[in-house]
Amino acid sequence: LGRQRINWGQTMVWNPNDIFNNYSFFDFDYVERPGSDAVRLQYYPSSSSTIELVAKVNSSEKLTTAALFRFNKWNYDIQFIGGLLNEQDYIAGAGWSGAIKSVSFRGEASCFQPKENFADTNGLVMVSISFDYSFKNSSMILVEGLYGNFTKNTGLGFMDVYSAPSTVKNLSFTKYNVLAQYSYPVSPLLNISVSGMYMPEIIGYYAGPTISYSLKDNLDLSLIAQVFSGEFPNAFTGKKQRINFYLGFVRLKGNF
Repeated sequence: LGRQRINWGQTMVWNPNDIFNNYSFFDFDYVERPGSDAVRLQYYPSSSSTIELVAKVNSSEKLTTAALFRFNKWNYDIQFIGGLLNEQDYIAGAGWSGAIKSVSFRGEASCFQPKENFADTNGLVMVSISFDYSFKNSSMILVEGLYGNFTKNTGLGFMDVYSAPSTVKNLSFTKYNVLAQYSYPVSPLLNISVSGMYMPEIIGYYAGPTISYSLKDNLDLSLIAQVFSGEFPNAFTGKKQRINFYLGFVRLKGNF
């Protein structure tokens, strides 16, 4: 009972299963954000299985309640979820995390069906699949893809998704998304990473290099750049035009 981080995600970037505390990949301050005010019951049938029941009410007094069953089979952590999201959508999903030889293999899938039109076939389906590999020099490469039959909205752009409150139903605004990320610890004090995302429907891309340096114990300095580009319809002519956004940040983070 109380504020807590309820993490049901398995993949690294997009989490269709994480209905309580989803976040945006672009939000580099995510680690500092609070969790959810929720009631959570956990039961462990065995050392490798978990049953959870969670309920929370949002700021609009809408109830979200869901259950999770997670277990280990074939050296994979496998989970199934089901519930009701904001009193509007029934949700059913599954996720897994394991490895193919030395490559981590993770995935999530969720289906959201409107409560009021349950017999309708226009439910939202999202699937994310992720691979990551760690090298001997401690560098890591990650490749992840997301599919979602999101409703098309010609007025929606990068900034709408970037600045909107993150929910499990607005993980993206394009049907297909692919991301690759590489991180490398140059030294115990210096870490660099670069991310790239491609969105074929809008011939769009995202690039995000980051440099982090440890100034002293519990104090880090980061330089972060974010570049977005894509083709969107002009609000007046309807013709597609390329729109670019360039963002830069300096972050000083201390831990106490």
